[in-house]
Amino acid sequence: MKTLDPKIWRKLNNLTELPTIPTVMSQVLLALDNPNLSAKNLASIIERDQTLTAKVLRVANSPFYGFARRISTIDLAVVILGTNTLKEIVMSLLVQKFFSRLSKTMFDVKSFWNYSLFCGASARLLARKLGYKLAGEAFVAGLMHDLGILIIVENFRKQFGEIRKLQRVMGFSLADAEMAVLRATHADIGQWLAERWNLPPRLCNAIKNHHINYKKLLPEEANSAAADDVNFSELAEPLTAIVSLSEWFAQEMGYKTWDAKSAKPDYYLSREIFEDLSEEDILHPDSAFELLKKEMAEEYQKASLISDLQMRA
Repeated sequence: MKTLDPKIWRKLNNLTELPTIPTVMSQVLLALDNPNLSAKNLASIIERDQTLTAKVLRVANSPFYGFARRISTIDLAVVILGTNTLKEIVMSLLVQKFFSRLSKTMFDVKSFWNYSLFCGASARLLARKLGYKLAGEAFVAGLMHDLGILIIVENFRKQFGEIRKLQRVMGFSLADAEMAVLRATHADIGQWLAERWNLPPRLCNAIKNHHINYKKLLPEEANSAAADDVNFSELAEPLTAIVSLSEWFAQEMGYKTWDAKSAKPDYYLSREIFEDLSEEDILHPDSAFELLKKEMAEEYQKASLISDLQMRA
């Protein structure tokens, strides 16, 4: 992991109110990664947490699954929902803890939640389109890839004001302004959180590197020979590519309103590739690119409805 500024490191490690993964949720996440665990055994772990149990049942009984009779047992809910959706429910509950703590006067919390949910939903869709098998993990990565921003907003308030000023007055991107003020970015701090939660290394890397052009992460000899045309299957960090794509689409489609006036940041994949697609889209309104954006909007609407069900449970 990139070395954080000692002052930032000490403050992060001294935070006492930062949400942690409850024991049961941690056990569920571990169980979901075990292909040999039966639905019955997984259900017995979920049932130890009343809140998680209620939310799993509410989602299983939603119109999305259209089951003829009411689902009243976790065993059946596990079978109906599948491991990907269960992982999304667990991580969504955890991420929601961050949003419930923030004052609405400090930051546009609702807009940021909608943006995060869009990134999760679009990352899941992109994973399916690109053949990345862990679609549930892509949703989690998209949902939480910018949580470092919330840590800065809540725990580095004075510095966050300075960051916003640099964006407003000097036209800095958020990441550049963070680096100037904190000598670290929200991606660095988000990686610190992901590692603290013992999340998979590929997910930690997606959080850390989504604003670093993929060429900069290649060995020097490979960097110089890297082509502008990117083959997804050959990328060293496909999940990072999916996350950076999801944020780019969020900005392109107007879901990044909490940071609308900010300069566009760098992304893991070359921005020029997306700009070329965008320009073609104007000439061809029925293109695959336009259809993909429509699918993303629909995927986001589905995720929003399920999220609302979870919040009410």
